Amino acid sequence: MKEIPKKNSFKTPPGYFEGLSDRILNKLDEEDKAVMPEQEGFKVPDGYFEKVEKEILDKTLQKEARVIPLRGYRPYLYAAAAIAVLFVLVIGLVRNTDPDLSFDDLAQAEITRYIESRDLELSTYEIAEVLPVTELEIGDFMESGVENQEILDYLEDTIDDLEELNIDTHEEFQ
Repeated sequence: MKEIPKKNSFKTPPGYFEGLSDRILNKLDEEDKAVMPEQEGFKVPDGYFEKVEKEILDKTLQKEARVIPLRGYRPYLYAAAAIAVLFVLVIGLVRNTDPDLSFDDLAQAEITRYIESRDLELSTYEIAEVLPVTELEIGDFMESGVENQEILDYLEDTIDDLEELNIDTHEEFQ
């Protein structure tokens, strides 16, 4: 702000504002005479303002509209609706001819994948209640058979006193 000079650098010539309004009005009068025609270009017809109100009211007032009753069409509408419903029902019944699927149609792998992917919170006892025990064998659960020696090794590692089980380690399992 300190760098801005306080001296005004814009000056008007002496006597500029004296008679300024007269000069502007004279200039406007000269231009108006050159542009404006001597006669007016528009003329209102005689009696226009007396008739215009009545004409506007006549055009804007609503006349009674002709009412066409639709009672004659109702039976046709009901018939068309009934045909459409029958058509939809027939198409629905024809498309539903696929055989019903049952639990036996599912592959074991799909059932296993479903149970593993869902958190069903079922205990092993609850799952065992659902599975048919009469048809199951130990080979269904294990891919390879367990050797007798592996069973004995497991029992030796997990049980403190193997002799309490009364198993002769030299006997052959059948």
